[in-house]
Amino acid sequence: MRKAATVMLIIFIFTILKANACTILIYHKVGDNRTPSTNVSIERFKEQMQYLIENNYRIMPLKELVNLIEKRKNLPKKCVVITFDDGYRSVFKNAFPIIKRYKIPATVFLPTEAIEKHYPDYLTMKQIKIMQQYNIDFQSHSYSHPHFTNPPKGLTKEKYKAWIKNDLKKSIEFFEKYLGYKPYAFAIPYGDYNKTVIESAKELGFKAILTQDATALNKNTPLWLLPRQPILGKYWSTMKHFKEILNETYLDVKKRIPDIGDTAQPSIIGGIVNGIDRYKPNSFKVYCSQYGWIKANTKGNLVFIKAPKLTKRVQRVGIMALKKNGKVAKTLWMIVVE
Repeated sequence: MRKAATVMLIIFIFTILKANACTILIYHKVGDNRTPSTNVSIERFKEQMQYLIENNYRIMPLKELVNLIEKRKNLPKKCVVITFDDGYRSVFKNAFPIIKRYKIPATVFLPTEAIEKHYPDYLTMKQIKIMQQYNIDFQSHSYSHPHFTNPPKGLTKEKYKAWIKNDLKKSIEFFEKYLGYKPYAFAIPYGDYNKTVIESAKELGFKAILTQDATALNKNTPLWLLPRQPILGKYWSTMKHFKEILNETYLDVKKRIPDIGDTAQPSIIGGIVNGIDRYKPNSFKVYCSQYGWIKANTKGNLVFIKAPKLTKRVQRVGIMALKKNGKVAKTLWMIVVE
C-alpha cells in the first residue's frame, strides 16, 4: 500500500511539473476609438497576431482546448486561444479581415439580446454567418448581459438562481433557433461570478465557463473557471504587456481560501499550493483588488496573508509567485463579501 501511494504521489507531481500553460486572450472592440477603455487599435491587433505567428505560438480553437482539458491531456507549448466578448460590429469590420488573412481560429461570445434586437453596434446575423465560414466559433455571453452578482433586490436564493437560469436559457434558445446548435461555452458578463452563477451555468449544460481572471491556465484548471487575459485600453493593449502575459504560467492550488463566491469577512486570504517547492522562496504574494499585491506568509503548502478589512463587496483575490525558472505564476478567483 505504501509503495502504491508513493507511486501515485510521483505521478501526481510529474503531472503538475509537465503541465504546459495556455493563455486565452479577450478582445472587445477593435479600431473603435469611441470607447478607448475597451478598444485596441487595428494596427496593434494586427501586430499582436503577427507576433504570435512569427514566434510560433500554437493558436488553437477554444473547443480543442476544452477537449484537451476535459481529458486531462498535456497542452501544447506556447498555446494561445483568441476570444472576443460582446460581438461588436468592429470585430467584423476590423479584426475579421486580419484573422481571416492569417487563418486564425477565434471564438466570439454573443450577448444574444443585442443580436436578436439588432442593436446598431453589434454583429448582424449575416455577418455571423459569413464569419462562421472561416473557423470563427460563436458561444454564449448570456442574453441581456447583466451583472449576475448584482441581481434585482428582494430575490430569495431560489428566485435568484431562477433569474440567472432564465437569462441563460434565453441565450441558449437563441443559438438553437438561429444558429442550429446548443452552445458549449459561456463567458460570464463583466467576469463577475459566484457559486450560484457557476452552478446555474453547469446545470444548463455548459461544458466550459470563462471568466476575466487575468491569468494563464493549464490542464489542471477547472473547466468551469477558465481564466482569460484582457487586451484593451491604454496599457493592457501594449506589446510590452502582451509579451509579459504570454510568458506567464498558471499557479496550481489545491484549495482557495476563501473559496469562490459568497463569504463572510475572511480571516486570511490565500490557498494551499500544489508543488510549492517549484517556486522561489519568499516570492509569494497574495492579491485582493481593494489593496493590490501583498507579500505573503507560507506555512508548509499554505500561502496566506492576514486579511485586511474588505469594504468592497465584490473582490478578485489570488496568489502569485516566481517559478525557479523565473516565470511568473498566478491564479485569481472572485469572492463576494456579504
